[in-house]
Amino acid sequence: MKQPTISPINISIDARFERSEIDYCIDIVEDRIASKQTAKSFRHKEELEECILHDFNHTKLEKTLSSLIPYKYQPYSLYRIISNKANNYMLTIFYNDITENNQTSVTLPDIKENITEMKENKKGFVFEATINNNKTNLVLKSINSAKSTVITNVIETFQKHNIFPEYMEIWYIKKHDKKVKSLYIVNCTLNTVLNKMDIQSLHDDFERYLHRYIKPMSVFDIVGPSMVGPSSSHTAGANKIGNIARNMIIAKSKFDAQIPTSIEVRLLSSFRDTGPGHYTPSAIGGGLWGLEPDHPQMLQHGDPAFLVANGIDLEGMVVPFSGYKKGAIEEESKYKNENNNNIAEIVVYTESGKYIITGFSIGGGNVEVRYLNTRLTTPLTGKEELYYHNGNILKASEAKKFENAVLIPAIVTISAQAKSNYSTPFNSFEELDDYLKREKKKLIDVVFEVESNLQGTTTEETLTRVAEYWRIMKASVKKGIKSRELSLLKLTGKDAYKINAYVKKNPLFDNIYGKAAAYAVAVNEVNAKCGVIVACPTAGSCGILPGVIQAYSEIAKPDRTKLLESILISGFLGMILFNDVTTAGADYGCQAEVGTGAAMAAAALTYLEDGSSQEIIQAFILAIKNSLGLICDPVAGLVEVPCVKRNGIFSSVAISASLMALSGVRSFVSPDEVILTMKEVGDKLHHDYKETAGGGLAKTRDGKAVDRAFESEVRRFFGEK
Repeated sequence: MKQPTISPINISIDARFERSEIDYCIDIVEDRIASKQTAKSFRHKEELEECILHDFNHTKLEKTLSSLIPYKYQPYSLYRIISNKANNYMLTIFYNDITENNQTSVTLPDIKENITEMKENKKGFVFEATINNNKTNLVLKSINSAKSTVITNVIETFQKHNIFPEYMEIWYIKKHDKKVKSLYIVNCTLNTVLNKMDIQSLHDDFERYLHRYIKPMSVFDIVGPSMVGPSSSHTAGANKIGNIARNMIIAKSKFDAQIPTSIEVRLLSSFRDTGPGHYTPSAIGGGLWGLEPDHPQMLQHGDPAFLVANGIDLEGMVVPFSGYKKGAIEEESKYKNENNNNIAEIVVYTESGKYIITGFSIGGGNVEVRYLNTRLTTPLTGKEELYYHNGNILKASEAKKFENAVLIPAIVTISAQAKSNYSTPFNSFEELDDYLKREKKKLIDVVFEVESNLQGTTTEETLTRVAEYWRIMKASVKKGIKSRELSLLKLTGKDAYKINAYVKKNPLFDNIYGKAAAYAVAVNEVNAKCGVIVACPTAGSCGILPGVIQAYSEIAKPDRTKLLESILISGFLGMILFNDVTTAGADYGCQAEVGTGAAMAAAALTYLEDGSSQEIIQAFILAIKNSLGLICDPVAGLVEVPCVKRNGIFSSVAISASLMALSGVRSFVSPDEVILTMKEVGDKLHHDYKETAGGGLAKTRDGKAVDRAFESEVRRFFGEK
């Protein structure tokens, strides 16, 4: 790797940079030290460089670096920071067009070499430490991060370790490659020898907190979809994989002029282990037929008996169905780097061979089809129109080069007004809070702003859509508390009726806590019986948000528009979390499902009670913080035990988190650190506790008895005798 060559610098201030415009600031530093001046800043700007001097203050340095805007048309920008705590100063020199500055002895980093290195790096992060001449030199690289994220976390990480480099340079290299849209290189010199423990701690913190650009999602990707239960990832997500695969098969058949001879579905990992209990096979089959997640006949069309008898109708092409198969454990190794356990392979046989479409359900009904035999450069999410041409999946701009490229339509409708390349002006909870303060905006206004950019919808259209979801939520509450019909294996079905009846006759519990517990259980019982619900953020946790809001609504009688806005805010904060932690229990355990559901309900309740944006974020984080480590251990893989009662219990967590935030309680650990801790915990959870029914309650004597009772249904799906 080619290292930049820096002008000789002695931080004692006796030495100089090469003589240039920064002499002015060097002179000021000397005068300042001699006269012991403090608390005054100096700024000197030339055509190609700018110098800022202030006292030794991390907050001021962060503001300084944030205020320096890289030159729009230049791929390189360089920030150089000299710090001296003893003499109480920090000096920043910014080169906004480094290639034109002939007075600065700097070797530009090799863009091609660095881009190649970072493309091959799976983490998109490099950390190197060397010890020379009683100094510690650090090199840090990160791709696709926001400038504010890099600056804030580099400064804060050093500050938290109570050390700061005497010299630091930050290189910013602008968009150069589809995969590497931006590259930061940070070179640091510390006037001390760090021990191995401190170096490892710095490595861990830099890797953890230099997260990438947020990938904006619609709030309706988190609050939604409207679906037939019982699972958002295993049912709604599986259905979407089937729908996307259907459109790919049709497009490929048209281009290749070759009708498929049969279609087989292979389930891997969590889809294989707990799929039948979630009707995952049927959902994929229903998707292959083109039926949406909330279609009342979706599961029936995916039933193995129906498919064997009727095949799969692909726009008039009726293709025989070869069956649902269990993928072997060793077959999962090829997907080990995908960080996802909900995997379906659609195997399409033709006269000339076969091809495999592989989809991943990433939580809350969101999916990515990442393979067409080999890994695709552009995954299919169903939210964008793409094209098929000669084995490749192309964006619309790329497909224009080919007259015969065949459209792969999106499975969701996106307005032509939507901005496909939109990025948010914040990338984390703390950056959101800073943005709201800096721009003096209300949280709900930012929600509408982001939704408008992503979906091309007006505020009124967004409210209309959330109003329909609220109607479904209320209907599921009403249906659930009245019903005493039992679920498939009679594990649940009338508990909400019991709780609601008891609450009504006992004044001690006839309050928001009691009502919310009854209503949350009610909605999740509807889900367990394959009724229509709204995933929020998942089907397994679909009861908490409507349960809490309905309970509050009956007591406080809130303004209807504000109630709808509270749901939007809950989904918006869930969207920010989703960028670090998907809401699939198969990936991060039930902390990602019920924990996030409780956090969203806490945020909604805090908004309804006129909480500030900071209080809303704190309510969300307090609920997450107290859900860490919650395992996903469904008995027999069914969304019944412990899911239903867990919704009722965690409605109380949501209310308590809101109460604490509104009363002024704050999480000692910052919001972004809590979310990244959630990710760390989820990554370390054993496979048995991630929706596989391999441990926990699923492996108790009672749990295994349900397993045995469900065996015949499992065999029916997989054609086993």
